Amino acid sequence: MLDFGWSELILIMALAVLVIGPKELPAMMLGLGRLVRRLQYVKYAFSQQFDEFMHHADMENMRKSVNFEEGDARFEDAEDDEVMANLSESAPKSGQSQNENGVNGKTEGAE
Repeated sequence: MLDFGWSELILIMALAVLVIGPKELPAMMLGLGRLVRRLQYVKYAFSQQFDEFMHHADMENMRKSVNFEEGDARFEDAEDDEVMANLSESAPKSGQSQNENGVNGKTEGAE
């Protein structure tokens, strides 16, 4: 991305000494170092906050999916299981088919 060689860095330092001045250069480098450190901390804090938010959202989702103590808990799934069990018992066996009226009968060729 930023591919600087040694010759480019020496040229930039020489220009900095000429433009900024040798007396102000250490203060400028100190300010630049503080700015970079602050930007790194902001990046770290933002990523930590994002990770914490995602962890909290995931935990909240898991709590909602397994919390049976809520007042609006629904037990319709158990009723659906009973209905499905009844349907599977009345389903046609292999080799049989239902005609238009829902009556089980043998298929042709399966004896």
